[in-house]
Amino acid sequence: MKFKFPKTLSILLSMLLIFSLFPPTLFSLTSSAETTDEWQELTVENGNFEAPPSSDTDLPSWDFWSGGFKEGMAISEEVVYEGNQSLAVDNGGVVGLFSQEIPVTEGNHYQLSAQLYVEELEGNPGIWLRWLNDSGEIIHNNAEYFEDLTYEEWQEVVIEADAPPGVTGVKIFIYQSSTSVMKGYYDNVKLFEKPNSQFELPFQYGEPINMGPAALAAKTQGAAIGEGELYYATNGSPATFYAADSETGEVIFSESLPGSDVVWGMTIGSDGNVYFAGTYNGILYRYVVDEQRLEQVGKNPSDNWVWQLESTNDGKIYGVTYPNAKTFEYDIVADEFTDLGTFYEGQLYARGLGVTDENIYVGIGTTAHLIKMNRNSGERTEIDLPITGSSTSVSNIWEYGNNLFIAYGTSLLTIDVTTGEVLNEMNWEDEHTFDGLISSPSPYDENIIYFISKQSTQLWTYDMETHETAPVEPTIQLPATPAKAIEWVKNDEGEDVLAILHHQIEYSEYNPQTNTLEISYPEVDMQGLNIQSLEIGEDNNIYMGGYQGSFGVYDTSNEEYILNERDPHQIEGIGFLNGNVYLGTYGGAQIYKYDPETPFDYSGGGNGNNPEMVYDIGDDQSRPFTLTSGEDKLFVGTISDYGRLGGSLTIYDSVTDDWTSTRNIIENQSIIGLAYQDGMLYGGSTISGGLGIEPSEEKAKMFAYDTSTEDYHVFDLEVEGLEKPEMIGELSIGPDSNLWGVAWGFDETGTDNTVIFAMDPVTKEIVKSTEIYSGVHRGSQWRPFFMRWDDHGLLYTTAGRKLTVIDPETMASKQLVGDTVNLMDLDNEGNIYYASGADLYKLPVPLDEARVSIDDTSIMQGKTSDLNLEVTLANGNTIDVSGATIEWIPSDSEIATIEDGLITGKNAGSIEVHAAIFYNGEEIITNLLTITVEITTSSLTDQINALKDTGKIKHSLTKKLTNHLRQAEHHYKKGDTAQAIKHLENFRKHLNKSDTEESIKVLLIDNVNAIEETFTN
Repeated sequence: MKFKFPKTLSILLSMLLIFSLFPPTLFSLTSSAETTDEWQELTVENGNFEAPPSSDTDLPSWDFWSGGFKEGMAISEEVVYEGNQSLAVDNGGVVGLFSQEIPVTEGNHYQLSAQLYVEELEGNPGIWLRWLNDSGEIIHNNAEYFEDLTYEEWQEVVIEADAPPGVTGVKIFIYQSSTSVMKGYYDNVKLFEKPNSQFELPFQYGEPINMGPAALAAKTQGAAIGEGELYYATNGSPATFYAADSETGEVIFSESLPGSDVVWGMTIGSDGNVYFAGTYNGILYRYVVDEQRLEQVGKNPSDNWVWQLESTNDGKIYGVTYPNAKTFEYDIVADEFTDLGTFYEGQLYARGLGVTDENIYVGIGTTAHLIKMNRNSGERTEIDLPITGSSTSVSNIWEYGNNLFIAYGTSLLTIDVTTGEVLNEMNWEDEHTFDGLISSPSPYDENIIYFISKQSTQLWTYDMETHETAPVEPTIQLPATPAKAIEWVKNDEGEDVLAILHHQIEYSEYNPQTNTLEISYPEVDMQGLNIQSLEIGEDNNIYMGGYQGSFGVYDTSNEEYILNERDPHQIEGIGFLNGNVYLGTYGGAQIYKYDPETPFDYSGGGNGNNPEMVYDIGDDQSRPFTLTSGEDKLFVGTISDYGRLGGSLTIYDSVTDDWTSTRNIIENQSIIGLAYQDGMLYGGSTISGGLGIEPSEEKAKMFAYDTSTEDYHVFDLEVEGLEKPEMIGELSIGPDSNLWGVAWGFDETGTDNTVIFAMDPVTKEIVKSTEIYSGVHRGSQWRPFFMRWDDHGLLYTTAGRKLTVIDPETMASKQLVGDTVNLMDLDNEGNIYYASGADLYKLPVPLDEARVSIDDTSIMQGKTSDLNLEVTLANGNTIDVSGATIEWIPSDSEIATIEDGLITGKNAGSIEVHAAIFYNGEEIITNLLTITVEITTSSLTDQINALKDTGKIKHSLTKKLTNHLRQAEHHYKKGDTAQAIKHLENFRKHLNKSDTEESIKVLLIDNVNAIEETFTN
């Protein structure tokens, strides 16, 4: 149901706003001009491809994208929709074509249509709208990839989008990705525009301010240990590759890796060079050790996401990938890639990899399988395991002697290579399971391999003859982070030592002969990680977690980071209860409690740590994305684990200190939205479970949970614009006491749609709703769409992954920034903070007025008084001036001085005082305030004594001057004004005859004149 004010009411409300003097009415505006359904066609230069080309490769008014091939698209007369020509597409790789820039108006609605004819197709062709600012920079994209296309007939494809803030133009981008190969034709590319009904705020937010990276860490997933050198790629945005001296830790080489934020796969090839690949662009990199140079070998032919790399002695590099569970080979000498194909149909992850001279082993997930392939014949066989077919991933494989070690997470199977017999098993829940890696056999005993105990982080051994494990004695205590590379190397004395490079860039060398351990810390820059979670707490500080780990806190009052720590692990959701901060972390859905009033102290999250791990939800749960609280209870909604369906609702009662978890409140769905009101908890779901499993349910649902009886009921969301909701959340109780929510799914035509709704929490009836960002995909299948209310009742949301403000009365909306926004919150001033990559941004409310006042405009000499400064924002809120830069400006600093908002009277007279305030990137000047400094004989005596103490007035003169002041005061109080004034005249005579500095004479005479004036008035 949509609501719209009549035009007369809109005008009336606007007039009321104009004449209103009170800030609470500041936001009673409704939408702007009424919309029109009339599309106006804009000019797309050569959108019908009829302009005659000057050559076979000429594409008049269109330009090839520099990031793709300059072939695969051409003007053709073979198949046309209208006219004589069309655009033929016959690509063998990535290719893109840009139109000329078309002027647009931000906020208006645009529709692109084109005719498409498909003859052959693998994947999905796409067209993007690429929005540009006045500098010609692309600041936003709307991409649409076309599915369910018919063959050998013309069909219309359409994109609709609103022009985001800050844009002045758009380019049409016809795109074929590396996974989309098509033989077909485009014709009649057209663009239409119509005005959009938008909520108009009574002020414009200022330009976004970059507050810098929030989550800093130095962590690696991919590492390798070479001859006297260490290699690691730190997580970041972007990731950075390092080569460091293993003895000194000094950096030899480093270079950032644009397009990669995490590198998992790294190995040293038979040529002695380092090969690695990341998780986004599929590029295989090579660090040439002798030349200290980084180069791109090329893009692997399998998938963009590379999990693991291994090398062989005969010059091959192997890699396993996601999402098509593929494996590839790179021949170093021949400089050739080979796609070895998918290793298990229907699975996404080729996660683990092991290589020998004869075979490669590929571990599959999220349903576990292990495939062996003979490297010469290519023959593949599946190895039966106790975990085959279970919901986990085989993450690593090693073959030593007749033992095959198979890792799945931090569980380890040992089987006989010949018979397949299970020889040993370590489960991830065991007290002394391993941390994910094992060493090769010891040079001192071929039956012994080493590993790190996951729980104690001590060094242990595994005997391949007896299959028994034991701690190294005496105890070897390693750094508290898991191994990412473990190799036998030679030390300076030529002895074999076990070298370990850890997750947080610690380096350990263990010497078995002396049973000694040396730990060092290679040089590395702390880097900003992509912000994964963001919430403003009860203390108005911003709490943030980074992707793959780290924890940052930003003080919005003083505008500074007060915490940047590497731990805990990836924080998915953040909640608050009774002054404590609760952090929900990825992997097992563990909940940490952080007390912001006590120092950060983390060593694994154990008892007494801050943050401390207070509850492990477990039960196949993985990601706690939504947390809320009410009446001394914390509520947590979670996403199920890899390959699993069925989220959980967890409740912590802080009064009884009890935790309870209930799974499948909504059967086979995960919980991503929670809101609490008057003893009732409301929830919304996503149909998605963990990665690697398809949803079993068609529609997301909602529930209402009575916290006193623990009874609940599940119900459908029936709202206009969503025939098939797939995500419902976040939820929020609005100022009107209705239950508000954001839902994403598909409308009756099958088009992506997002709906904002308000529901009566008792009757479950929809009170009002609006559809926004039709055609825009959900983005993450788990992350809730944020909802926040300001002090004036406006709703801010990330619906459609766009930062948007909504008038809850009219449901009119306005997009505030052009970028994709997943995370946002409001501080108590109304400024909006949001995440963009690794950086925290502030969208500031502009300054409106600054006033300075004082309780008494007259102050005594030598006394101090507070200056009252109040700075008002355009939304009516006042700022916390502790975060502002303030410059106090007195007209005469000889009369009074100002420091930190305190004014001190120095000498007689009146001055004008004002301040310049710098805040949110703006400067504002206060009113002028006149302040008079009054003098008494007592205050002047104090001043003279102070001048004597500094040597500026002689002791003998001081006695004469202060004596005359004392006598003047005495006679004045007796009523003998003439005699009092005579003593003041003598004061002047003695002062003028002295050799006192002239400037001091002038000040003291002015002060004594002020005293005489008070005697005679």
